[in-house]
Order: sequence, then structure tokens, then C-alpha cells
Amino acid sequence: NEVLEASDDLANPGAVNWKLCLCLLFTWTVVFLCVYKGIKTSGKVMYFTTFFPYVVLTILFVRGVTLDGADIGLTHLFKPDWSKLLSGEVWLEASTQIFYSLGIGFGGLIAFSSYKDEKSNTALKDALTVTLINSSTSIYAA
Repeated sequence: NEVLEASDDLANPGAVNWKLCLCLLFTWTVVFLCVYKGIKTSGKVMYFTTFFPYVVLTILFVRGVTLDGADIGLTHLFKPDWSKLLSGEVWLEASTQIFYSLGIGFGGLIAFSSYKDEKSNTALKDALTVTLINSSTSIYAA
């Protein structure tokens, strides 16, 4: 609530958070400029936008494992309670997480797929690669 400055209820929306609004405007301006200039410029930008989040995740990972109780959290993460797999709620939450994490880049994937050579039919390989990287990143970010 501190960062978002969320109000108590929907009836009272509160004021616009200008810091977040300007960050959002900046982000969408960068996205527009990348897509507007075409695939050649986007390819150069992708080097940064692909690897920078992993740098941040690595910094957060190192910080997280150095905190007190990190071993308890890692044990909880990698030693699952198998009985919870029978719960429908767990599967609903898992599918929601996958759809949200894959859905963010879906429009860009469709736009850039139009630049692929018609002779190179690597759709299955590309789909499996994106899914594997997405799942690995989700586990790493957990």
C-alpha cells in the first residue's frame, strides 16, 4: 500500500500516484520506440532487456540467501507437500501464474514472428524454449 498508495475501498479511488504514472509512461514510450523502429533496433535493445532482469534477480537471490532463516525458506520451496497436489486451488494458482508470466510478452512474440523466414519452421522449438526459460525463471525468482 505504501508504494501503490492504494485506497481503503473502491468507492474512494484516491489521487493519481504521479511517480508510478510517470514510470509507466516512460516504460510504454520505450516499448513504442523499440517496436516503431523495427526489428533491427529491437534486437539491440533486447540484449539489455533480456539480461538486466537476470542481473537484478541474481542480486536479490544473493541478498535473500544471506538473510537469517533463508535455509528454512529454501527447504519450504524445494521440499513440497505432495498432498497439496490433490487440491484444485493449487492447480488454479499454478495455471494463473503461468498464464500471467507468459502472457506479458505474447503480443511482442506475435509481432516479431512476422519477421521470421518462411522457410525456417522452428515454431515447436521456439515454443518449448520460451516455456522452459519462463519456468526456469519462475523457479529462480521464487
